[in-house]
Amino acid sequence: MDNNPLTPAAAQNLLSEAGRLGAASRSGASWPQITMLLGLGAISSISLLAFWLVGQVDESLILIPMTALLVWLGIFMAIMLYFGKSTKQGFTRRWLLYIAVWAVLWAVGCFIGLFFFKDDLWFFAATAAAITIATAWGAWTEASK
Repeated sequence: MDNNPLTPAAAQNLLSEAGRLGAASRSGASWPQITMLLGLGAISSISLLAFWLVGQVDESLILIPMTALLVWLGIFMAIMLYFGKSTKQGFTRRWLLYIAVWAVLWAVGCFIGLFFFKDDLWFFAATAAAITIATAWGAWTEASK
């Protein structure tokens, strides 16, 4: 005697619904990471310009933009880690690429800029623009998936 009231058709419907819900949870759940990427681009590009300005005025003021950068970085990280429960398929590889591009540009802006182009606003502005373009493109790409 079969005590299972589940028919093959009902089981198929449940499996279809589970697949649909799983796909929906993976496809629309990366807004915390998108926000993090946009925020990272914003705070790092603006801080590069602030670093140049501090270098022109008084280098001892570097702690002001650096503190603001770290506070906002902490806010963005906390939101991403708390709300980022699931991500889109393939996102990990793409995220590593976005962060690697950002890190290279940030390092170029900070280290090369502060040591070799300390007085050249064009260098800091160009690096800030490159960071803005790279992070905005990554966020746009993820939001579009």
